[in-house]
Amino acid sequence: MLGDRGGIVSDSHIPTEVELVYELMPCNALRVAQSPIESKHPCSYFREWGTYHSYDYEVPGAPDNRSIVQKSQYLGRAALVPEMLSGCRKTPILAVGINPNLPGWWTPTRNSVNPLFDEYKQYAHYFRYRETAKLQMPIADYTKFGGGALADPFNGPELDVPLDADKKHTIAVELANQKMYLAYQSILDDFAKEMQWNDAKLVVGEDLAYANMVACPSAKWTTKPDDKDPKLPPMTPAQQDGIVHECFATRQYFLRQLFQSLPSILFVFSQSTATALIAELQGRFSKGDPKPTDSINDLLERDVRLDYGKGLDALVLFAPHPTGTPELWAAARPKFMKRLADAAKSGRVSLNPATKHLARSIGSCVFCTMLEIGPCDYLEEIKPLHAAFALEKLGQNEMLASFVADLKPQRDAWKDVESGGDV
Repeated sequence: MLGDRGGIVSDSHIPTEVELVYELMPCNALRVAQSPIESKHPCSYFREWGTYHSYDYEVPGAPDNRSIVQKSQYLGRAALVPEMLSGCRKTPILAVGINPNLPGWWTPTRNSVNPLFDEYKQYAHYFRYRETAKLQMPIADYTKFGGGALADPFNGPELDVPLDADKKHTIAVELANQKMYLAYQSILDDFAKEMQWNDAKLVVGEDLAYANMVACPSAKWTTKPDDKDPKLPPMTPAQQDGIVHECFATRQYFLRQLFQSLPSILFVFSQSTATALIAELQGRFSKGDPKPTDSINDLLERDVRLDYGKGLDALVLFAPHPTGTPELWAAARPKFMKRLADAAKSGRVSLNPATKHLARSIGSCVFCTMLEIGPCDYLEEIKPLHAAFALEKLGQNEMLASFVADLKPQRDAWKDVESGGDV
């Protein structure tokens, strides 16, 4: 049996945002391959979703530009790696999901390709600069190499990509915009218009980041079989509880990133995500008193604050899911946008005219520079919590420890959480 180790908060001097790269990228592989043989780890559940077309960059090291479209080679079918926060770590707005989406599960997007990097810097670069898209092969190439409508994550086959002159299985890749990420961009566009920030360049990844409570992808977060999709693997209640306990409560990947990022506004879309997040963070809402049983429409109207400690908090904005329940989102959008604009008018977020992006959240960050994936575009406005860099992580950990000590999670609320993933 796996022991209950409690929350894992590192006391190393490696900054949290960098440390998470080295922990997250191999996490599922370690839980599956190196757990005690007498008990199957709950996170091995994600392997039940099959394998997916994967790629790696052909050139070693982090790319020398921001694009995730690079010269790439096909590696075959593989299980997917966990995902980390996408975007700048100091965006003042963070959208929260349950777990990442899985485009390759669905027939229309079987030409999706997924990163299987050999280098941590490439992994970090991908999630820093991904913005609104993942990658896919052009459909003509996918078909030419043997992909088809009957291929699925369980039956394969691997694609027959020929070797080129460099002995690489080189493939063309292209951006595949994700509907939910485009919805984020639409919100930013309308936000800038409402604020009359005519020179603003608000974009996903720079002004809004997105992260998930659980790091591993699945097409759905569900404990129920789907009669319309009989191959879809539901979790058992024990698996669900074990996954949430391991990823969210014990390893605290989401919470550790949250306390390094310290966004001043959280976006929470969908009833299921609201139920899950509110259930886990009971005890640290300083205003609004949200409960897991509250409806998303009631939450939309309510002033909810999450207390980080030391005088810092986040406004939590709830709304129906823009792609999962588009009709409900359309009805709620005017209220949501007004509340976002009101937050800006009150000073919770502001535009930096020098960068034409939103001003960064408080706290230090060395993600791009220490990992050597690119320059910090916001160096002049980063304001550490502590004057001494060595004390920054200690301060984050102290705030997080105090936060967690007050939590009274209502884990039984997860039984009502059913999601299509972060679509």
